[in-house]
Amino acid sequence: MGRLWLFGLLALVTGNPLLALVLVLLLSGLGYGYLFGRLFRIPRAVDRWIAIRQLERAVRVNPHDAVARADLGRFLVEAGRPSRALAHLEAAHARGPEVPQTTYYLGAARLGVGDTAAGRALIEEALASDPKLGYGAPHLILGSHYLDRGMPAEALPHLERFAALHDSSVEGGYKLARAALATGDVGRARAALDGAIRGYRAAPAFKRREERLWRLRVGWVRWRLMR
Repeated sequence: MGRLWLFGLLALVTGNPLLALVLVLLLSGLGYGYLFGRLFRIPRAVDRWIAIRQLERAVRVNPHDAVARADLGRFLVEAGRPSRALAHLEAAHARGPEVPQTTYYLGAARLGVGDTAAGRALIEEALASDPKLGYGAPHLILGSHYLDRGMPAEALPHLERFAALHDSSVEGGYKLARAALATGDVGRARAALDGAIRGYRAAPAFKRREERLWRLRVGWVRWRLMR
C-alpha cells in the first residue's frame, strides 16, 4: 500500500508514470520505505490534512463549536503545529475544562511552544482525571520533552509510567533506556532495551514498519552496551 501511494505521488509530481515506477523501485531497493516506514505514514498524513481543512471550515461557520475546536487543535498538535492549535484548544478547554483529552492536548501544545510550566501542569491535570489517558501518551510526551532538554532524571518517572502502560512500544523502550543510562542505571537500561526488542518482535507487520527506526536505535544502544 505504501508503494502505491508513493507511485501515485511521484507520477503526479513527475507527470511520467514510467519514471515514477523506476523511482519507486529505486527507493525500495535502497530500503527507504523498509527502514523508516515513512511511506506508510503518507495516507495518515493525507487523512489528517483533510480533517484539518474540514474542521477549519466548521469552526469558521460556528466558532463556538467546542468539539470541532478541540478536534482541530488535536489534529494540529499531531501535525506538529502547536502554535496554530493553541487558540482552538484554549477555547475548547474554557468551555469544557473537565474533558481530560482536551486538557492533555492543550498541555502538549503549550510544551510545543516552549511553555514547560503550563504544559506540564495541564498534562498532569489530565492524568489526574484519567491515569490511563491515551495509553500513556501524556507520559511519553512529558518524558520526551525532558529528555530532549537534557533532564533525564525528570524524564525517567514519566517514561517508566509509559512503559508500565504500553510495554510494547519500541520508542518508549528506547527513550527509557536513554534516560536510565543518563542517570547511571545500566541494568534498567538493558531491561528496557530487551523489552523493546520483545515488543517489536511481537508487533504486527504494520507496527514494525512504523517503529523500525526506533528498533535500529535500540540495536545500536544495545550493541554499545555489550562492547
